[in-house]
Amino acid sequence: MYLKFKDEDVIYSHVDYDLEKGCFTVFNSKEGCLKCETCLNLIVEKDVNDYCFEILGTDILNRENDIFQVYDRQQNVRLGWIFPIQALLSNEHDYAQNSFFLKYAYIAIYLLLDSIDEESKRESSDILEITDFYSEDAIIFVLCKSNCGQIKNFAVDDYTVDLFGYGYSFWQYSSSVKKEVDVGKRINIRRISNDIKEKFFIIEVFKSLLIQTERSPLARFHMLYQMVELLIGDIFSYEFIELSSKISADTNNLFDLKDELQRLSGEKYRVKELFSTYSHMDGTIKEKLRDACNEILKQSAKKEKADVADSLYSVRCLIFHNFGSIPSKAREIIKDINVIFEKVVIELLVTFNISSIE
Repeated sequence: MYLKFKDEDVIYSHVDYDLEKGCFTVFNSKEGCLKCETCLNLIVEKDVNDYCFEILGTDILNRENDIFQVYDRQQNVRLGWIFPIQALLSNEHDYAQNSFFLKYAYIAIYLLLDSIDEESKRESSDILEITDFYSEDAIIFVLCKSNCGQIKNFAVDDYTVDLFGYGYSFWQYSSSVKKEVDVGKRINIRRISNDIKEKFFIIEVFKSLLIQTERSPLARFHMLYQMVELLIGDIFSYEFIELSSKISADTNNLFDLKDELQRLSGEKYRVKELFSTYSHMDGTIKEKLRDACNEILKQSAKKEKADVADSLYSVRCLIFHNFGSIPSKAREIIKDINVIFEKVVIELLVTFNISSIE
């Protein structure tokens, strides 16, 4: 912690908890102190160094009662808790008496105070408020390091994509389209596919770039389709290597193999392969995307498609190469496509599997 007020020469650098008074206190170099009071009956966690936190934003799960345990879905490991900062300032929510939450509330307040790094930005006051330094809309994601350590090569960035599906972002934003999320008492988040976790552009898209397209459906579709292009690029590389092996093994059939190379070079083929071979998702969501894509194709006097990959690719060609042929009213359908397309892209990025293809 490092805090210096405009009107004081002292530096506040130490955080402690007064068990008798039930409040946090920050101390300065001259043994002066400021209290940070809370209405919660916190439960002390002695090993706060075993925890860390991330600040997220959302306009969906942002009520003080939106408090959830967060689990790694693949390994069923509890990573920590996620809740609005407002849940730390109120005792009116459902978890105000929950001993597990009260421990995480203690950890959150300690870590938030200890992370203050500010010099000469404000006048001193008698009481320290967390929301003096953090947004009142902030979402706090507290992670237990020892639990996270059970997951090989753990990185919180690996969950960025699936967190986005729940409406959580590393940027504060306000969605222009209502996003429906399904949560119970806990949130089960999945890591991005190991086959693409080194592609940092994906995380950049879901941390910031996709949010910047929120008000532009056309730009948003472009950004989402960038994820498809990234994946089908990997499919090309993988299948080209396989094809090269065939060529090396059978040089007498080069003429026949040229048809395979031509097919592989086609983007439409690789999009179909992406949906049918290299990923897996519930058929219902694919049908919804197909139907939304077919709607804009129909209103643009284009042929509707029976397959989700064909319909998406046709819309891609329509938007990228012949946008002017889409009736102005029909362009509104792009918003509807994006709502479903975002969910589909998340499923593609989580379930993409190229390393075990035989």
